[in-house]
Amino acid sequence: MTKSHFDAQLKTDAFENGISVDGDYIVFDKKSNLNYQLLTSFKLKELLTANPVSKTRLNKNLLLSLDTIRENFGSSINIRASYHSPEYHLITFGAFDSPLYTTGDALALGVPPEHLETLIASVKENFTGEIGIYKWGVHIGRTKEVKEWDKRLDTSKHQFFKDLVSNDTMKNYLLIGGAAAAVWFFFIKK
Repeated sequence: MTKSHFDAQLKTDAFENGISVDGDYIVFDKKSNLNYQLLTSFKLKELLTANPVSKTRLNKNLLLSLDTIRENFGSSINIRASYHSPEYHLITFGAFDSPLYTTGDALALGVPPEHLETLIASVKENFTGEIGIYKWGVHIGRTKEVKEWDKRLDTSKHQFFKDLVSNDTMKNYLLIGGAAAAVWFFFIKK
């Protein structure tokens, strides 16, 4: 899909699907039509932030790159993380070492281990910017500076913990567990 085609599609469909366009970014939330086919390979629900109280803000050029990567990859890609509000970003311990999640300029793409090398090749062929390689998939971030890192072999306890909480579902469990512990400590313990 070209940028002009994408912009025309958004101009026609955005309002009725609960999407707003803010310059080079689209903004939506859980009240939007999450079954709307935003890209050739992705519906809105696949790009929604895990933070239940936040809107999702994503760069249109990043989304077009994602669509190209997915088309060339030839198999499904799981979006492990998308937009993070600054507060949510703190909880994720700096999600994948990039602040670009707070501006809507980064995504974490997950695939089964047997497809990781194919995804890496597709990303490197179709994306320029931040590329972070992990055991679970690839981080892509839109930035003028070309930057790449490979943390597949990092076995430190710090990296193990970051990998554990990189899953948005796990972050929500940690948030709920922390809230339950705080309630117990401050109210029930007495």
